[in-house]
Amino acid sequence: MSWKKIFCGALAASMIFSASVLAAPEDSANAKLAKIETDTYGTEQSGALLDRISRLEKSYSGQNMTGNMNARIDAIYNVLYENETNPGILAKVNALEWNIDHEVQKGGIDRRLEVLENKILGKTSDENFNDRIRALAKASYGEEILPITTISVPADTLIKVATTVPVGSKTLQEGDTIPIEVVEDVYIDGTLVFARGLSGEGTVINVRRAKNIFSNGKIEADFNKLKAIDGQDVDTYTGVEAVDAMTADSMARGLSLLGQTFSGKNKEIEEVLVRGKNIDLPSGVELYVQIKTPIVVYGVKQSTGISRPTLESNEVETAPLPETQPTTLEPKPETKQPESGLLPDEMTATPPSAEEPAPKVEQPPADDSIIVQVDPDPPAPPKESPAEPRHEEGKNLDGHDGEIIEIFDED
Repeated sequence: MSWKKIFCGALAASMIFSASVLAAPEDSANAKLAKIETDTYGTEQSGALLDRISRLEKSYSGQNMTGNMNARIDAIYNVLYENETNPGILAKVNALEWNIDHEVQKGGIDRRLEVLENKILGKTSDENFNDRIRALAKASYGEEILPITTISVPADTLIKVATTVPVGSKTLQEGDTIPIEVVEDVYIDGTLVFARGLSGEGTVINVRRAKNIFSNGKIEADFNKLKAIDGQDVDTYTGVEAVDAMTADSMARGLSLLGQTFSGKNKEIEEVLVRGKNIDLPSGVELYVQIKTPIVVYGVKQSTGISRPTLESNEVETAPLPETQPTTLEPKPETKQPESGLLPDEMTATPPSAEEPAPKVEQPPADDSIIVQVDPDPPAPPKESPAEPRHEEGKNLDGHDGEIIEIFDED
């Protein structure tokens, strides 16, 4: 009887082990499928696995693929998340959304594309995701190929984030997740790597509830995950640089989420560090995280041609140099010497013709100013500054032949 029990127990153990080994790939595939569906349609779908896979394939490429179930799930997963040879679908949708609203939206790919189509094209499309993204890129950026390029992001790059839900030491437990999102764009060499609206999360690692006046509430969380612009998950942490940046910006609330304290006069400290009370914070608490290790991402390259029209405009405005030169009431020194070689005090008037009497010409003064000859009995001229109109008429005297120019009053 004992041998039978031993044999049955060994057989049952082997069956359980075999079932667990055989079920592992199916569980892994099912978890991948659920993640893909959540990011594609907003929620996990129901029904037979093959039907769900078939629907995803038609949504992304418009046709079903061949191969076993796991291979087909992996192919969709790579198209959506992986960026090994080309940017994935998430990277392209994020780039399109940022170009329109300067913020990345949340939800399923299908809904996000509908919103983009209504904003850019004015109508939605029934085509597959790839064709719809190409049409949106053409309308948004002017070409079907999005300006996405690979770039290295160094370790300890600081990113400003904020919580998206209320946080309190009275309700949180160890292991709970605190969702966050990026609140400021991050660029590396002019390439966008983290955009506003990208999601991340932190994990609560320690919670202490307030008990009495000598024991206030405390929260300690590790904000360890954040999505880059290309959709990949990036490992983050709150190291020395992040704490220093938060201290410099007096982020008392953010420091309280790390179990840190902040000394100094600050209204936020009074709200957070109250003796004998639990920490109770609204959503939107800002803090800094930093990249744990160097990464390579697909970033959105910013156009460098925006400032060029301004530069060209400035060049056109400053081109006409003569307008910027000051004018004087006297001719330039180099124009004083006439072609005859005589000095101004040696110049004489040209003899008049025999048909009419010679007009009375006064000897030119030494300052070489223009001589104005008028009739003996002229009407009283209007009072005006004599220098300005005469100077304008004397602008064309450069290169004259040495004769005195006589200007008669027509009246």
